[in-house]
Amino acid sequence: MEHRKIGQREMKEKLKANNRKTRIPIKFSLDLKNKTPLTPGHRCPEAKSDFFHLSPFYIIFSKRKIVCRSILTILAIILLASSLPAQNVEWRDDLGHKLTLAHCPQKIISLAPNLTEILFALGLSQEIIGVTRYCDFPEEAKTKEKIGGLVDINLEKIQSLHPDLILGFRGNPRGIIEKLYKNKMPIYVFDSGQNFSDLFSLIARIGQLTCKEKQAGELIASLETSLDEIKKKLAPIKNDKKVFLTLYGQGSGLWTCGRRSYLTQLLQAARLENLASSTEGNWLIYSQERFIADNPELILILCRDRVAFEKACSWFESQSVFKKVKAVRERNFFFLEENQFSRFSPRLVEAFKLLVTSLYPELFPEPK
Repeated sequence: MEHRKIGQREMKEKLKANNRKTRIPIKFSLDLKNKTPLTPGHRCPEAKSDFFHLSPFYIIFSKRKIVCRSILTILAIILLASSLPAQNVEWRDDLGHKLTLAHCPQKIISLAPNLTEILFALGLSQEIIGVTRYCDFPEEAKTKEKIGGLVDINLEKIQSLHPDLILGFRGNPRGIIEKLYKNKMPIYVFDSGQNFSDLFSLIARIGQLTCKEKQAGELIASLETSLDEIKKKLAPIKNDKKVFLTLYGQGSGLWTCGRRSYLTQLLQAARLENLASSTEGNWLIYSQERFIADNPELILILCRDRVAFEKACSWFESQSVFKKVKAVRERNFFFLEENQFSRFSPRLVEAFKLLVTSLYPELFPEPK
């Protein structure tokens, strides 16, 4: 057989001609908002924020080799998964009732301030369509439609908003909750938590219900890191100080938190002994006789502002029967801002830090 040397230029021309005959272009891109492919066969537009752009896919046949240049297989799998219809997901709330969600909630109503704060912390401000009149944090919460208070919930208002998810808690009236269940409203009710672990669990569950698992995980990790750093600095504190926590402005009597309150756990974490921690319940009225006998070293006053705090201090000092109590005699009163400390939300970690830095400033020196 006669062989002829082929020049480099001639070889390139032959390959080009061969490839033009057998080259099969497959070009496409996908609009993620509408999940519809663009017309096949034309060049894809440049990738933009609203588009997921797949590079052109070419298969080239030649006499000696097959050249394949393609996108990663996993991207094709993601595209396939994104086009599948949403599946119904069933949940059981803390009252045992079933909730079925067919898609990620787009219209959410919150029946408690702490739940509202968690929703905002997860980046769901656009999805929130209704809150209680007590939901005032963050500032944007004040602009949302009001559906009543914690106990005087307006059922007609809720129904008119057509929510696809309602978040409630055991503190809401059971009769109202049962009516929402009966009317087939999409409500999920949470138990009251008792410690930081319960708080993180609450955030995680709300993240699952609202398709914000990633954001919930990141938030929890951040809160846990802050909490661990605080606890490490508290390690040198050995002797717990005896304290009495009271809620000012709740009528007559010494209102305080019992064993089941998360505030009791918060105080213990801050190396403080809540004198009412042996008593069952969340909130209860403490007797004056027991208060005097327990002789607290520090009185923590939970109230709305500094004006109310000073009034509370004056009240304790005006009671002649309290003059022998160490905290009253030495005027050892401590202000706890009601909203921040009384809401089982991400701000509780910040409140905890504020408490311990104020009580133990030597362990938390300000940066120079």
